Amino acid sequence: MTISIYVLLIIAGCFLITWIIRVSPFIFLAKLEFPSYVIKWLEFVPVCLFTALIVEGMLNQEDKVGYILNLESIVVAIPTLVIAIISRSLTITVLAGIVMMAIVRMFI
Repeated sequence: MTISIYVLLIIAGCFLITWIIRVSPFIFLAKLEFPSYVIKWLEFVPVCLFTALIVEGMLNQEDKVGYILNLESIVVAIPTLVIAIISRSLTITVLAGIVMMAIVRMFI
């Protein structure tokens, strides 16, 4: 497989733009002092994003009519939620969810 210089430049440009967009806010915002209410509000952002990803994964779109629940995801979500409440660790929760989903997919 060969790669042209044009494709290589496009890949490098996409990398650079993506990196700038994702890293620059951290560089600029690291020097600012936020009020306590903003810090408190920002603590909820990871939980909201994680919840949105999980709920989206638990729904399957049927045609253009509506959504149905994904049984595999429901079976895995309940014990994963319990693990999340007990451990309060995103890493442990994600790893447990992945392992449980693998086990469920082996049998369903």
